[in-house]
Amino acid sequence: MERVVFIGPHAALAAALRPGSAFAGDAPEGAVAEAIEELDVPPARRVDAAVVGDDVVDTGAWNLPEPVGLCLEEVRELRAVIAARLAG
Repeated sequence: MERVVFIGPHAALAAALRPGSAFAGDAPEGAVAEAIEELDVPPARRVDAAVVGDDVVDTGAWNLPEPVGLCLEEVRELRAVIAARLAG
């Protein structure tokens, strides 16, 4: 089974919503970190980069607003959109 590694501006949120996945990039901060903590799930694994065999998902292609600078309520809404995208 290949591992899913999320990259891009929503990588940490997406990885938190998909158990067993990882994300590459900066650790979440501010409202993004708080919205992830609210999920009450084990933290997603942060990796330096994807490796051969990983299924890489670039969240930048999702055409969603950048989460940096959003308030907690806006990040919660963004989290719901990402969850729906991952479920469908």
